[in-house]
Amino acid sequence: FEIYLPNCTVFLFGWIELNSRLRSFHQRQTKIAQTEQPCPLVASSRLNTGCREYLREEADMAAAFFLDRIDSVRQNDYTPTDQDLLRCRVLTSGIFETRFQVDKVNFHMFDVGGQRDERRKWIQCFNDVTAIIFVVASSSYNMVIREDNNTNRLREALDLFRSIWNNRWLRTISVILFLNKQDMLAEKVLAGKSKIEDYFPEYARYTIPNEATPEPGEDPRVTRAKFFIRDEFLRISTASGDGRHYCYPHFTCAVDTENIRRVFNDCRDIIQRMHLRQYELL
Repeated sequence: FEIYLPNCTVFLFGWIELNSRLRSFHQRQTKIAQTEQPCPLVASSRLNTGCREYLREEADMAAAFFLDRIDSVRQNDYTPTDQDLLRCRVLTSGIFETRFQVDKVNFHMFDVGGQRDERRKWIQCFNDVTAIIFVVASSSYNMVIREDNNTNRLREALDLFRSIWNNRWLRTISVILFLNKQDMLAEKVLAGKSKIEDYFPEYARYTIPNEATPEPGEDPRVTRAKFFIRDEFLRISTASGDGRHYCYPHFTCAVDTENIRRVFNDCRDIIQRMHLRQYELL
């Protein structure tokens, strides 16, 4: 039999809404275009290298990306590329709604801030959602959260994922898990400056599962790191799973244009499972 997808409502944790990206980009472009001379930071290769290193490690990779493109972006006739738009970032504050269509299926997406003081607003969006998209920065294993400058970011994400997964109001809502910033994770692992086992001692005992499939040409150290992080989340979902909701993990990077296709496919699977449960076939 055929399963038809109704309108999908997706609750989004941690992504940047398109309107904010465009607004942020416009503001940044305007300020840069009005600058007639390159700033001293850009003019100095020594400072530029140090700044880019800091931005990669502690801040936002997008800043390093635009620093490299400063000569193009500051032109008055500059037109942003798709990659420029994808890399624009502004901290999500409040709740933003976006509606779009994929293969004649209507999606209604809520983007909410992931910071601690934003989480109390989430309850407003919980009603009748098809899925939760949980986005985590895989490269944040050696970083701390903004709120207290002490708590490990990845452990905070794991704790938050656990609280969402075990929330009694969400026990039937599946989670699409985007293990984001895989490109930055690979850079950190291969650089060897920040070892995962220094922050997660259990990593020293971790063994890659047999079903793990590395990307073509991928360094084994990167494969082990990314599957370790994935399995830390799956350990939470399988420990308390009762067959009423599922976790769909994906390795992604912020500029991956296939992400929305993954959301579509996962939502289709989620709705199929909902229909099967409704008719007691699952």
